[in-house]
Amino acid sequence: MRRLYVAKKTKAVSDVSRVSEEQQNKSQENFNFNNNDDIFKALEACGLEQVTQLIKEHLESLVTEYKLEKYVILFLFDEYDPIDSFHANKLYEVARQAGEEKDILLIVHSSGGKIEPAYLISKTCKSLSHDNFVVAVPRKAKSAATLVSLGADEIHMGLMSELGPIDPQINGYPALGLSNALLKFAEISRDYPESSEMFASYLAKTLNLKDVGYFERVSESAAQYAERLLAGKSLPKDQNAQSLANHFVSHYKDHGFVIDIDECTALLGESIIKRESNEYKFANEVFRVYNTLAIWLHIVKKSYLWHVGGIDNQINVKERK
Repeated sequence: MRRLYVAKKTKAVSDVSRVSEEQQNKSQENFNFNNNDDIFKALEACGLEQVTQLIKEHLESLVTEYKLEKYVILFLFDEYDPIDSFHANKLYEVARQAGEEKDILLIVHSSGGKIEPAYLISKTCKSLSHDNFVVAVPRKAKSAATLVSLGADEIHMGLMSELGPIDPQINGYPALGLSNALLKFAEISRDYPESSEMFASYLAKTLNLKDVGYFERVSESAAQYAERLLAGKSLPKDQNAQSLANHFVSHYKDHGFVIDIDECTALLGESIIKRESNEYKFANEVFRVYNTLAIWLHIVKKSYLWHVGGIDNQINVKERK
């Protein structure tokens, strides 16, 4: 078990001499980042900037511990900001600079975002991997982040890991919701004919027919992207790329529906879904450390963190609005 050592500042005798006293009287504090309490203690003793450097060193030691040196390890760890072209460009930049001599392991923790950059992230990571593109999901890869995962050769998960439906959202509402609402109106009008005139008047005032076609096309586009990413994979006998793509887009009734490791295995097969592997254990440790830091940031700084890129890229902190 590796311990991280940092210089602990000693209390000065007076305000005037405090800075020089701190510089001259440093004792070595022993922090074990396998322990959440020690992360909090390090933040109190050393401050955020030094702790983020210690986290980097801790993650590097975990790479060795879990024997993951064969990978270029990338992070798409951003729970609050939706996936967009920034994430795609950053991951492309780091992956391209790393070359194609190693496989890529992408740690994904995201609530989703735009479909198009998610598709490009997945395609890029696959293209720049030596042989296999591997995704590890410590907790959640929802919506567009699920699309990123579907392009991987392997998805490493644990009991708390979840994928989700990739039904596109428009202004916070599911794209398929409009057509479903129209079907519901039709059912009510059929069962209660006296209400049909009221519904017709309401729809005439509020519905733009162009929206119906557009929302349908957006959902069909998401299914096309998913099918392309799934094409050529070794899937269970009762599944194919097209059926799975349609399943992830239109089968589930709620955008936040949990698709856990058991359901993922049934859908994608054991050749793709890997359980409790070293890749997952590493990702789970990343989540634990980042989540601990996120709790401190939320309470003390009213901020949140994100990490997009490689281990050497900075953990970023952003103020909550």
